[in-house]
Amino acid sequence: MGTMRSDSSARALETLGITLDEERAYRSLLSRRLASASDLSSTLGISTRATQRLLEALAAKGLATHSPERPRRYMPVQPEFAVEAIVSQRQAELERARAAIPDLKKHAAKRRDDAERGEVVELVTSRDAERRIFEQAQHAARHEVVTLVRPPLRVTRLDTPFEQDKQAQRTARARGVHYRSIVDADLLALPGAPARVRLESESGEEIRVFPELPFKIAIFDRRIALIPLNPHEPDGATLLVRSSALLDALYALFESLWERSTPLAFSSAGVPRIAKVSRVPDTAAKLLPLLAAGLNDKAIAHELDVSSATLNRRLAELMKGLDTRTRFQMGWRAALEAFPERAPPRTRSK
Repeated sequence: MGTMRSDSSARALETLGITLDEERAYRSLLSRRLASASDLSSTLGISTRATQRLLEALAAKGLATHSPERPRRYMPVQPEFAVEAIVSQRQAELERARAAIPDLKKHAAKRRDDAERGEVVELVTSRDAERRIFEQAQHAARHEVVTLVRPPLRVTRLDTPFEQDKQAQRTARARGVHYRSIVDADLLALPGAPARVRLESESGEEIRVFPELPFKIAIFDRRIALIPLNPHEPDGATLLVRSSALLDALYALFESLWERSTPLAFSSAGVPRIAKVSRVPDTAAKLLPLLAAGLNDKAIAHELDVSSATLNRRLAELMKGLDTRTRFQMGWRAALEAFPERAPPRTRSK
């Protein structure tokens, strides 16, 4: 059906959803008061079928009514009623749309927050995705990166050239990022691991050793963390944790382990050993070889020719100086301090 010509005032009703052709048919019907499709077709210059469709549209929009007989005869609804009713209906629809604005704003704000924060916890099942996230997080770091490292290794491999593997870390340190790592004692038993850890330490990373770490983690600026779900499975899934109370708790755990870990140093031959702790008094330091030899308190007191009370005081000084909290941990550190070359590799129970 072609578009019929009308004067410019016809466009006034288009905002109510009334087409130009429908308005012309309505105007023609207003001038007749009562007409069938065949009556109006000649006036409109279109076929009877096309006129019938226009009249049915007018009736559906409340601009006309029709008689029950066939063929139908259509009567116009007066403009003051028909147009006013359509305007009122449209106003009600607009008000309903306006009422949806607050809800839409909340939805938009939530989506923005989700886009900025992401989900608190996300499961990463692809190793490639894990590596990309690790690299992106390291590139975005501005303050600090802390890690718990234990075998088996995932993102960093011992057979990867050091310069290639540490390029991102070197770039991050240049912009002021501080690196701290706690390594599991078992890691130092892996072929090539001591040399690799020594290079990392010499490059500026602060490293301590802990007898047996419970899991692996990397935390970037206390904003994002990567945690392998099963540290024994190199290809297992990884949790991505974003800023939250959970991430704060994980960081607090790292700090607790850091306080209980031993600073790592290396001999001239590159052998890992406990860093010297200047806070240990000389009198307490004399306990180190005796503890490492496995002597009990009575034998140590006899060897040093001191009383039990003096021995307990010196043990307390040594424990404080080595930053340890248990006799077992102090003994372990004392053994490494006295005989670093004799510390045998341990086999972790599965």
